[in-house]
Amino acid sequence: MTEADDRIKQAEIDYPNAVGEEGRAWLRNKPFHHDPRMTSRLLIDFGHILQILDLHAGMSLVELGCGSGWMTRFAARHGLDAHGYDIAPEMIAIARELAVEEHVDATFEVADMEILDLERRFDAALLYDALHHSRRAELVLHAAQRALRPGGRLLLVEPNWKHRFQGREATDEYGVTEMGYSPRRLKRLLREAGFTEITRFHNNRKRLFTNHPREIAAHVAEPLVYRALGVFWTQIWLRATAP
Repeated sequence: MTEADDRIKQAEIDYPNAVGEEGRAWLRNKPFHHDPRMTSRLLIDFGHILQILDLHAGMSLVELGCGSGWMTRFAARHGLDAHGYDIAPEMIAIARELAVEEHVDATFEVADMEILDLERRFDAALLYDALHHSRRAELVLHAAQRALRPGGRLLLVEPNWKHRFQGREATDEYGVTEMGYSPRRLKRLLREAGFTEITRFHNNRKRLFTNHPREIAAHVAEPLVYRALGVFWTQIWLRATAP
């Protein structure tokens, strides 16, 4: 590992302390945000994760790059044996503290998701908005594969290629890694890590609509528009199966 790599990883470790009081409040309160649309988006995403991975009570789930652990804690409340790993000790401290406050039986550990070996003991794995914080995506995906039992499923949720440019502000301010990927590249990386049965999902987060003709027309047209302009949308959802 080079000196530059060390600096980047240290920036990820320092991030929770670098974002200031307002940023730390968001880390603690996530997914609940002052903006109702943001809260709704994150809660809907969690519902999609349960559905896509077909997660039932009693199954085991590992989240790599879990941050402050809100999804891992929600998964535990769903009845899963839920474990979260993150490189930043402060993130894990927040996750553990909130798990105690919420009386949630979730496990959190400090670990670098590029080198983690979890001995193929989980039914499912989640990488939600986490892979783009690593410059060695291939190592992270191999770690995810090593975490899964044969036939276990990984769900990868990532910003698209635009994030390489949209994330520059965070890189400049905090020194963290902000990568961007195309669906094609992510699929190739998954195959190279040994995953099979790779399926892409298109998430348009269906909104509520009334009987007004304009809203009904928008509801009918929206899936077609999302598919046609999918290359420009902000997230890529890929499910893959471990060998």
